[in-house]
This record gives sequence, C-alpha cells and structure tokens, in this order.
Amino acid sequence: MRLILSLAAIVAMTASVDAGHCRHRVSRCCSAPCASSCSPCGASSCSTSACGGASSCGTWETVSRTILVPQMVTEPRTVTVNVAVQEERTGVRNVCKTEWTEKVVDYTVMVPHNEDRTGVRHVCKTEWVDQVKEYTVMVPHTQECTGVRNVCKTEWVDQEQNYTVLVPHTEPRTGIRVVCKTVPVKKTRKVCQDQGHWEDRVVECGGCGHSSCCGTVASSCGGCGACGAAASCCGSCQQTCKVWVPNLVETEVEYTCCEQQRTEEKYNYNVTVCTSEPRTRIVKVCKHVMVPEEYKYCVTVCKPEARQCNVKVCKREMVEETYKYCVTVCKPDIRQRTVKVCNHVMVPEDYKYCVTVCKPEQRDIQVQVCKMVEKVVSCQVYHPAAPACGGCQPAAAAVAPAEVAPAEVAQ
Repeated sequence: MRLILSLAAIVAMTASVDAGHCRHRVSRCCSAPCASSCSPCGASSCSTSACGGASSCGTWETVSRTILVPQMVTEPRTVTVNVAVQEERTGVRNVCKTEWTEKVVDYTVMVPHNEDRTGVRHVCKTEWVDQVKEYTVMVPHTQECTGVRNVCKTEWVDQEQNYTVLVPHTEPRTGIRVVCKTVPVKKTRKVCQDQGHWEDRVVECGGCGHSSCCGTVASSCGGCGACGAAASCCGSCQQTCKVWVPNLVETEVEYTCCEQQRTEEKYNYNVTVCTSEPRTRIVKVCKHVMVPEEYKYCVTVCKPEARQCNVKVCKREMVEETYKYCVTVCKPDIRQRTVKVCNHVMVPEDYKYCVTVCKPEQRDIQVQVCKMVEKVVSCQVYHPAAPACGGCQPAAAAVAPAEVAPAEVAQ
C-alpha cells in the first residue's frame, strides 16, 4: 500500500512540473507582438521573418537532479501477542452423597381366618304328576281322483319326396402311357484269357525208399514201383513231366445284352361316369299329435284325528332351605419391621479444574516497510534565447524532466 502511495506522489510531481513549464511558455510568447511567429517552447525550428530575422529559439541542457524513490525494506519489530495458557484452579462444589440408615416401621398385614355362618337359600324340588293330554294325529287314507292329460300319439302320413340318383354310364377315352420294351444290344467287354501251353520238363526225384517219396512227379512217372525193382530204386531218378506254362492275354469280346427302353403310345380305355338324375317317390312320414285323455289316479290324503293319553308332568317348586357355610375373613394385624432408608445429603467438596487464560507475550517479527530513498537522475533544462521582437520578456528556464525507467523506480 505504501509503495502505491509513493508512486502516486511521483506522478503528481511530474504533472506539476509540466504544468509550470507550459505556463512559462504561454506568458513568454503570447505577450510579444510577434506571438504568431514565435515557435513554441521545445520546437525544432523557428521562424525569423516576423521578428526582423532574429532567432527566437532557446537551447536544452542536461543537468542532474535528486529525487525520492520508494523502496521496500524488511525491518525487525517487536509486537505484543495474546497467548492461550492452561491454568489449574481449585474450587468448591456441592456433592450429593447417599446415606443408608435403619428405621423401625409399622405395617399392617391382613391375616385370614375361617368363620362358620348360616344362610337361607331357595332349592328347586321336582314332583311328577299324572295328567291327561289331548293330541292330534294325521291319519292317512286313499282317495280316487280323475284327471286329464295330453298323450302323444304317432300318425303315419304318405308324402311325396324328390331325390337325386347318380346313374352310371360308360364313356370311351384316349390316353398316353409309357411302355417298357426289352431290346437286345451288342456291347464289348475286356476278357482275360490264359493262352498258355504244355511243356515237357525233366524232374529229379531223390531216393527215399518209399513209393510216396516222389510226390506228384513220381505219380506222373508211374512211381518207384513202376520200375519193378526194390523200394530203393528211387534213389536218384529223373522223370519227364508235362508242365503248363500260363500266358494271360486281354482281349475284347463282343456280347449281346437286353436293355429296357421306354416309349409312349396311345391307348383307348373306358371310364364309368355318374350323371345325376332327379326322381320322385312316396314315403311315409311320422307325425306326433298331442291328444287330451282322461285318467284315474289314487291320492293319499291325511286327515286330523283327536286322541288322548296319560302323561307324567314334572312340576318344580322353589322351597327355602337353611344351610351352613364357611367363610375366610381377613383381619388386619399391625406388625413392625426394620428397613433401610436412603438419605441424600449435599456435602461441599474441593475439586480442580483447568482454565484457558490469554497472556500478552512480546515477539520479534519481520515487517516490510516502504522508505523514500534519494536518487540522482539526469533531465533536460531549456534555456530560451534573448527576445528580438522587443515584446517578449525573458522568463525562468523551463526544466524538462528526464524519463525515469520503471526498474529504477522500483529500486
């Protein structure tokens, strides 16, 4: 806040300097007869024709001036602070204490005991008496009555009836049918034939001493017994046998087979068609007719008949009777007992409690303070020239303050 006030003072001071300079310029120039030709203060060029050729412009000079600049400084200061402190204090309060004392108390007890008493009560006595009683009996008897009822009778009547009959007749028609025929067809197939031949080959038969040693070869040679010698004649014999040499040849053979072929052909056939034909016939129709008819029926009717009988009637009479009964009566009995009585007594008692008290305390703190510091700055000062028109009066020199950089002011 102090820094802002200092900056405002500097701005006001600069404005006052500019205002004074302007007032000096107006008083100097406007009082001369050639005020229209005088150049204003600080002009870069001047007119000399109106003033007899004399120059009316002044000169600027750089001079040093001392100004006050605000500066923030941190200073230690001592301040008083209220500090909360806990203090222990002693007080007196009333405390309710309980005391038990014994006391003799009288109390009443209802003691029960039995008493015999006499009373009068009404007793109902029952007495049976013979009495003649009349009553009515409903006696049933049969009665014959005549009535009329409707009877349904059946009548047959001849009636003409129209009906339709389907009369069959035959009609010739023509149709197409598929006929399956068996046709022989020649085809070829591949057949494998054995075109081999027989060859005569010599086969050796080893000695065995038995006629079966030569196997199939010996049998084809006539066996060992064929030589007419002993059994050992087949020791080492050679025989010529025929052997089949196969030769498989594949050839095409033509053969004939039967195939089924389907053909369409026309044929004639007869169809039985029924044609409707109306006809008439007489039939008997049954009709039901309601005819009234009289009939007789029997009804059972009950008639009242008075009769008498002897019955016993119960009569009840209320008779007074004296009786005795026992009553339990409670009588009061005063007794004593000792009981404990609770008494509440208020007793003063010392107690301690804590209180928060604020006490002043001196503390050192750092405070920001704005101070005005002297500073030398350079500025331009205007020196006007001697008046050539005879009307202008020399005035005090106008000072043009130099611009101060924002960084220097902040320092």
